[in-house]
Amino acid sequence: MTAIVRENGELLSIIVGPEEVVALNTPQGCLAVNNPPKQDMQYVDGRWVDLPKRPSIHHAFDYTTKQWIDPRTLDDIKSQKWAEIKSERDRLEFGGFEFDGGIYDSDQVSQGRIIGASSSGLDQTWVLADNTTVELSASQLQQLYAALQVHIASVHERGRIARQLIFEAETKEQVEAVQL
Repeated sequence: MTAIVRENGELLSIIVGPEEVVALNTPQGCLAVNNPPKQDMQYVDGRWVDLPKRPSIHHAFDYTTKQWIDPRTLDDIKSQKWAEIKSERDRLEFGGFEFDGGIYDSDQVSQGRIIGASSSGLDQTWVLADNTTVELSASQLQQLYAALQVHIASVHERGRIARQLIFEAETKEQVEAVQL
């Protein structure tokens, strides 16, 4: 097997064949090198060397400058950060909340159950997130519903603030500093 490499050390392809086939498939300005590399290597001064550690999945190696670069635009970074914030917001909203010393489920099904129970006017035994039970009066069920609404509103307010900070940011570093 033969590696076809650009002068800057970038691996273009790997081919198999006799020398004539290799020569015909080696573009001008490129080298044909025996013993292809493992992944994430470059050809420097006649030998394969490991690339520096990749800073993130978004970085691409620039073989001319020999550095990792992040090719994303600021708008790309903002969009990705907002998607991450929304995902975290949803995880928090649906991940449970505290009421009267207990942790209650707040996934969509549980939210529906809390809404129904709060309007039923009946006392109920409620199963908490840890599968223990608690007796709740009709009044406590209404308070539970109010606590759920406060929980949801709080998480979404944090999301709105984060979104505003993201879209007002003028640098990649400002975007990356935004937390929910």
